Amino acid sequence: MKRFATIALTTVALSAMSATASASVKSDLAGTKWKTKGGKSTVQFNASGSSAKIIKLHTAKGKKNSKKVMGVNVIRDLKNDGTGIAYDPEKKKKYAGTLTRTSKTRLKLEGCVIVFGKKTGLCKTQIWTKVK
Repeated sequence: MKRFATIALTTVALSAMSATASASVKSDLAGTKWKTKGGKSTVQFNASGSSAKIIKLHTAKGKKNSKKVMGVNVIRDLKNDGTGIAYDPEKKKKYAGTLTRTSKTRLKLEGCVIVFGKKTGLCKTQIWTKVK
């Protein structure tokens, strides 16, 4: 009985730690700005941290469709655990996204193809850097 109580308390403690850590993903991103992979653009998360839109492009002026992506939400429906929808405006496709803060200045975005509403194993990862 004592062993069961210890296992139960450990499970509750780990669950609480996990909930605390995951809840901070969304709130840590609120209002922050990030340069995307290769410095193509800068995105900013909204005040709640639930979405991010392109606020600046760092591509050659006059590039086809460059103005069309300004203001486009590239992250939406971000939950406390860091999962949400990632959108690639160049390919015009949605992906099952997972955001993980790897350091104070780095954010890992993993986007996986969605088939019949489910995340597949076909994924790509990008590292974004925080804008000061």
